[in-house]
Amino acid sequence: MKKIKTVVFNATGTGMISMAGAVRRIEDEFPGRMEVQARTNDDLFDSRMMDRFTHHLQTADCVIVILHGGRKSFRFFDRLIEESRNAFVFIQPGDEDEMSLSARHSTEYGSDFFDEMVRFIKFGGEENWTNLLRSLIKRFSGEDIPYDPPQKMPSEGIYHPRTGVSLTLDEYMNSQGTSLKELEDKKTPIIGMWFYQGYYVDGNLAFVDSLVNEIERQGCFPIACFYNRFPDRILNNRDPEWVAENFFQVDGKTVIHVLLSCMVFSMRLTLPKFAGVYEKIGVPVLQAITLFTTRRNWEETEQGATPLDVCISAAQPEFDGILITVPVSTRDAAGQDLLTGATLLRNMPVEERIGKIVSLAGKWAMLGIKPNAEKRVAVIFHNYPPRNDRIGCAAGLDSFKSVKNILDRLKQEGYSIEREYESGDALAHEILDRVTADRRWLTPEAMAQKAADRIGPAQYSAWHEGLAEKNREHMVRDWGEIPGGLFVHEDEVMVNGIINGNVYIGIQPPRGFVEQPEKIHDPHLAPSHHYIFHYRWIRDVFKADAVLHIGKHGSLEWLPGKSLALSQECYPDISIMDLPNIYPYIINDPGEGTQAKRRSYACVVDHLIPVMTNADRYDELAEVDTKILEYIQTKSMNPERLPVLQKEIWQLAAKQNLHSDMEVSEDEAFSDFDAFVERLHSWLSEVADTAINDGLHVMGFVPEGEGLAELVTQLVRIKNGDVPSLREAIAGQWGYDYDNLLQYRGQADPTGRFPTNAVAITEIHRTALEIVMDVIEGREPRTADESPEVRRVVEFIRDVVLPKLEQTTEEIDSVVAALSGRHVLPGGSGAPTRGMVDILPTGRNFFSVDPFRIPSPTAWITGKALGDALVERHMNETGKPPESIGMVIWGSPTMRTMGEDIAEAFYLMGVRPVWNSRNGRIEGLEIIPVGELKFPRVDVTFRTSGFFRDSFPNLMELLDEAVAMVTALEEPVGKNFLRKHVLTEAEELVKRGIDPEEALREASFRIFSDPPGVYGAGIPAAIDAKAWEKSEDLGEVYITWGGYAYGKGVYGEDRRDVFRRRLSDISLVVKNEDSREYDLLSSDDFNAYFGGFVAAVKTVSGNYPKAYSGDASDPDRVRYRSIQEEVKHVFRSRILNPKWMDGLMRHGYKGAGDLSRAVDISFHWDATSDVMEDWMYDALSEKYALDEKMQEWFKEVNPYALQNIAERLLEAASRGMWNASEEMKKRLEDMYLDVEGDIEERTDA
Repeated sequence: MKKIKTVVFNATGTGMISMAGAVRRIEDEFPGRMEVQARTNDDLFDSRMMDRFTHHLQTADCVIVILHGGRKSFRFFDRLIEESRNAFVFIQPGDEDEMSLSARHSTEYGSDFFDEMVRFIKFGGEENWTNLLRSLIKRFSGEDIPYDPPQKMPSEGIYHPRTGVSLTLDEYMNSQGTSLKELEDKKTPIIGMWFYQGYYVDGNLAFVDSLVNEIERQGCFPIACFYNRFPDRILNNRDPEWVAENFFQVDGKTVIHVLLSCMVFSMRLTLPKFAGVYEKIGVPVLQAITLFTTRRNWEETEQGATPLDVCISAAQPEFDGILITVPVSTRDAAGQDLLTGATLLRNMPVEERIGKIVSLAGKWAMLGIKPNAEKRVAVIFHNYPPRNDRIGCAAGLDSFKSVKNILDRLKQEGYSIEREYESGDALAHEILDRVTADRRWLTPEAMAQKAADRIGPAQYSAWHEGLAEKNREHMVRDWGEIPGGLFVHEDEVMVNGIINGNVYIGIQPPRGFVEQPEKIHDPHLAPSHHYIFHYRWIRDVFKADAVLHIGKHGSLEWLPGKSLALSQECYPDISIMDLPNIYPYIINDPGEGTQAKRRSYACVVDHLIPVMTNADRYDELAEVDTKILEYIQTKSMNPERLPVLQKEIWQLAAKQNLHSDMEVSEDEAFSDFDAFVERLHSWLSEVADTAINDGLHVMGFVPEGEGLAELVTQLVRIKNGDVPSLREAIAGQWGYDYDNLLQYRGQADPTGRFPTNAVAITEIHRTALEIVMDVIEGREPRTADESPEVRRVVEFIRDVVLPKLEQTTEEIDSVVAALSGRHVLPGGSGAPTRGMVDILPTGRNFFSVDPFRIPSPTAWITGKALGDALVERHMNETGKPPESIGMVIWGSPTMRTMGEDIAEAFYLMGVRPVWNSRNGRIEGLEIIPVGELKFPRVDVTFRTSGFFRDSFPNLMELLDEAVAMVTALEEPVGKNFLRKHVLTEAEELVKRGIDPEEALREASFRIFSDPPGVYGAGIPAAIDAKAWEKSEDLGEVYITWGGYAYGKGVYGEDRRDVFRRRLSDISLVVKNEDSREYDLLSSDDFNAYFGGFVAAVKTVSGNYPKAYSGDASDPDRVRYRSIQEEVKHVFRSRILNPKWMDGLMRHGYKGAGDLSRAVDISFHWDATSDVMEDWMYDALSEKYALDEKMQEWFKEVNPYALQNIAERLLEAASRGMWNASEEMKKRLEDMYLDVEGDIEERTDA
């Protein structure tokens, strides 16, 4: 009797457990009659493994191939087919690619036997596999072997480990001996769960059993169902909506309180028809992460999750508004099957994490059960630096007014709140009167008197002992024995903030670097004992049901630990515990908001950007520009007066140091004064035409009147998809070439309508504002019918923009919804003024991007334009293309732009992405032929943020792959600077005795970031803690935090030595900005990464490199400025602009704190990059610190801000960064002492 030889290749291993069980049954039933060899991708991961496997293919009677993702799912697919040429080949059809492969390569595609095999495998399970193998024996032996036809397994059902499968909810409730009414009466949380039917069919249920058992152990009731998400003609399965309606709802009413999803991918992206199913269910949905990595890998690495996990278990589920939590299973080998040789993989439960997610789910469930009057809520303000001028720091948000509005709404909803606040400032001042994070103003005894509560030794000792041993030892090593030295009096730990009824309003504890400046070179610094005890107090003593973290951003989500799928030893997990975390966050920062989602399990509620407005001409700048227009008109009317006007213009410009902005001397200006005037007029026009923030946003507040008109005008300033730019439409209507106007602002208007192009731009913008105001007020714009393009924009404003903005009230609605245990709708994220009105309205739990679709084809176009602009700028300055550059890469811009920075980097290196035509995903890279290149291939060294590293591990490897591809090209080194540098360094390393292969790898390192598990560049804390003397000290901090290499096969290897070598060769550092909603002086992060890079190059090379700031706020019109030019541009347009200052002054305490931080950040940039000139410090002093009206206002709303401004300016003078006059220093010193005395009087009181 013939022995039937069968080979099974299953790319992912799904179903292999059932297959192996079937093989054992066949061996028992037909001993020695059949040999089955089975393998997965894990078994055939390299060519050597494939070599050893080929003899099985060559001698097989039948080869069964089960792909998951088409040809790309198995790198040796073509070889497998070739080696199977003598066998009966069957390829299981699946997606479009697999259908095509099956039709091309299956031996009897479409036959009855083929169709039967399809059903056997599709239905799955051990019984179907057994009958499939019986059918193969019959087919290839010719014997009459009986077998049963394919048997369909339940496609959906409710599962319980004790009672098996129920096909209806009633049947399930009966099997559990209870009823929904009884559970409702007992206020029992009902936790729904859904998972893949394949787990049930394959008997791969260990983690499901653990989840169900843990739900019951914690006093909740489980409804765990399985189904197939994707519709299948053969399975005839039910869709997700049917599953929700029949298992989680009764008569349309949802009966579960929270849903655990063990499903991967996104409903919105993969089944858009059912994108609304989670909204229909209406409860919080928590992602129970089923990792595609092993327990050992998860436990022992800081990465925690694979690139695939990041995509399918985090990035994609976020599109559905799902809350990202912790891993419930790892994918581990259950051993090698002796009969088939296959590695059998099972999803093994992570018991401790299962306890965590069930506890978290239970608390979310209770928000939907507990009466509002009984709910206790903690509100946490962020505070960095930990000073009293900066409490409630939240980018673009009036955090105190927003919290006042939230509290007012909660009181209306029945929450127990004893005191109402007249204003946001009233709340701020009440907090300032208690214990804060600023220890300079209160003695420990005074802290004890003013504390909201005090934590005794018995309590905090128990908390400390409850931590993992690893964490206890780490914290004691960094902070001493408990309770440490922060906020401690007589062995008691002080709790900051205030308690108002059932609401605690407090301040997030300091991260610790400012408190321990000597630890600035230790990125792994543990949070302090006080930090951990503070959050423990919130949960265990105050007994909060939920916590609200207010605004971008705090430190909790940036604490050391895994990037995703956190363990109990990760500090964010230790801190947030199982508290539902609701996090209002600005819509234009998807990266940092996503960090909060993935590392503190936050439900983000996004909020609108502040109103944006044009900077316009102001004060002396307006006076100069007026004089320029007089000069232009005088040229034709009264030319003999020109010398007088030239002198006046020069004197006015020099008085305002505008000649410094131009980098023009008096002699140079007068050598061609018309050219100087044209440049100056153009510069002033650019400043005036720059969009800036006008004040801060308030949660739930819809902009009104002029503010609304200004914001809408900025929202339609550039095109939105196929809706044209309003300004461009008006320009076209008036007969202008809009690009010509922008490029030649200082030149005469060719139409004669206005004196210059700059004036034309001003009038176009003014007209745009008028049109917008007409639409807002319900009038028909006078000129709309004259231009189809203008008409199109008007309709877009009326029908889309305004209705979306009116929904801004939903921001607070969504906070209330989250606190009520309801699902918060998902929404897009990005910069609305960059042609992204579609991401509105706010009040959504924003999502970001699919990392495998980056860069997008559109981003590639902009990236190429950026690359061309960069090289052109460098050529104009130096006469040659850049050879070795450093580039800062962040996660948020990558998400907002779909990867323009990555696209530019690829383009500079001379490679381009290859996109899958069906799904838009990146399939790889290809070399741009040397004949197509506009410049030699550039050597690019990357410093990525820790968040980018975590969210785009695929791009870290793809960038590394690009380096390898370009290095391998046989090209002249004059055409390939990257190859030139790599080979030169590798040759030097070989001379030192390093193995040639290792030398080439080391010389190729170009992607650097933070050490695994930590985040940041270390620069802000070093400067704020005064832990530096010269810029080289900051450069060393940058190298310490950023000298870790990443790439294929390399994850966070400490290669600070290699990073130094890279820095020594860099002559240009680059960072791009994609929106004017923020700029280089908006936060300390810009200087930390960009300015720090500049300082690091100087530290190693001895010279400051060139540094370019890319402006891609209009993707169709990108440009580069030097950082000196950009900082001056921001100073002129925003920092010294009364319009911007007045906007912040409307926001009292919070606005004053933001002005204070603007001075800090200017100082930070000077510390790293030497960009501040004396006049800039002089102007800050006169406008911010020494103006009497400003002093009076600061003292009223936030004297701490005035004190910090004076202290920072005096520090600049004392360090020699500012050559301040003795009179100026004396005035600042007197003012500093005056305000310090006022503060001490307040705190003593």
